[in-house]
Amino acid sequence: MNAYFENIATALNEAGVGRPVLVIDKLRLDQNLAHLKSVIAGGFHYRVVAKSLPCIPLLRYVLEACGTRRLMCFHMPFLLRLMDAFPDADVLLGKPMPVRALGYFEAWAAARGVVPAAQSYQRVQWLVDSTDRLQAYEAFARRHKRQLRISLELDLGLHRGGFDSAASFVEALKCIQSSTHLSLSGLMGYEAHITKIPAWLGGWQREERRVKARYAQFVALLERQGFSAETLCLNVGGSTTYPLYQEDDLVFCNELSVASALVKPSDFDVFTLAHHEPAMWIATPVLKKLERVRLPGPGVLSEVLRRLGVLAKKGAFIYGGNWLADPVYPAGARRVTLFGHSSNQELYGLPQSAGIKAEDWFFLRPRQSEAVMLQFGRIALLEGERIAQWWPVLDGPDGLDSGFEVLADNSSAPSTHKGSH
Repeated sequence: MNAYFENIATALNEAGVGRPVLVIDKLRLDQNLAHLKSVIAGGFHYRVVAKSLPCIPLLRYVLEACGTRRLMCFHMPFLLRLMDAFPDADVLLGKPMPVRALGYFEAWAAARGVVPAAQSYQRVQWLVDSTDRLQAYEAFARRHKRQLRISLELDLGLHRGGFDSAASFVEALKCIQSSTHLSLSGLMGYEAHITKIPAWLGGWQREERRVKARYAQFVALLERQGFSAETLCLNVGGSTTYPLYQEDDLVFCNELSVASALVKPSDFDVFTLAHHEPAMWIATPVLKKLERVRLPGPGVLSEVLRRLGVLAKKGAFIYGGNWLADPVYPAGARRVTLFGHSSNQELYGLPQSAGIKAEDWFFLRPRQSEAVMLQFGRIALLEGERIAQWWPVLDGPDGLDSGFEVLADNSSAPSTHKGSH
């Protein structure tokens, strides 16, 4: 493993990098993509979760590698960036948005002037989790004379919201049928809890069967209500569960959402992804090497703690820190918790055998992707033994300022009087 990180360090040195950077290993990314494609080849559509890979070039690479134009988005400013970057993409919202967010979208769509606003709406599936929100969306669509494509969120056991009873689900379907401004685009059920169910609560296998049966029941309900499941987007899955789906499951679902599994941060070290490799690292320079770690205060305290094994004997201050990540190289490095967190220069204890020194590279493995990638501005793409490209991460859409926010707020607010200016 040392040789692996030393290769990345050499590539960074040759690229002239002297700051913390997030590195994606393209070879490992491609290997993980191959595992994903072996599952979706069974007949599933594939939707890329943009929040987990918040980088336009990275998203473009995955979309093209898998031959899909389907995206899932969780943040309104990023939705607008995705709409501009991928004009032919279909975007499913991954969580229900406040109705005010539709006003934000309306102001953006109306102000663009390049594509008709109505056409922009047809590229988005708005996720709805309750009849109350559905009615608020319908009122917005009626007021603005828009057609909204609605995807209904299902509670499959995660209990994070969504339709959880036949009665509420059928009520929502009837609401859509009775509206001239809403259409049903599909269903979305997230079930990341499956792999977390311990044996004493029945185990993951029983929960998998229960989740799939529950999804199939909702599909049967919508068909009895007069909808055709064949024409809908029946989205399910996530990075930890997508390998559990096979061709037999196409009778109730037709689309899988995956992204984090492609770079595999440590929160995704689960049995279903044992065949995936971590493909994302934080690399940061060592600023200072300490042959004797000392805490502030009386020197005797540090000496006693070192003898007790509470405090490492050797250590290093790194450039930056306080990331949602854990050290992986040099092996055996551990954060000195007694020194506290620092986003400026964080202290890590080192084993006696560590030969690392100032100016060397220190590596950490992120626990998540979306919470970490956005902190680094540009991602270094490692191809073999060199940094081949620098890919910028997502930010807000160009030209989106406070004035635009005011327009969005006004566009979503119902009119309370006539003759307003």
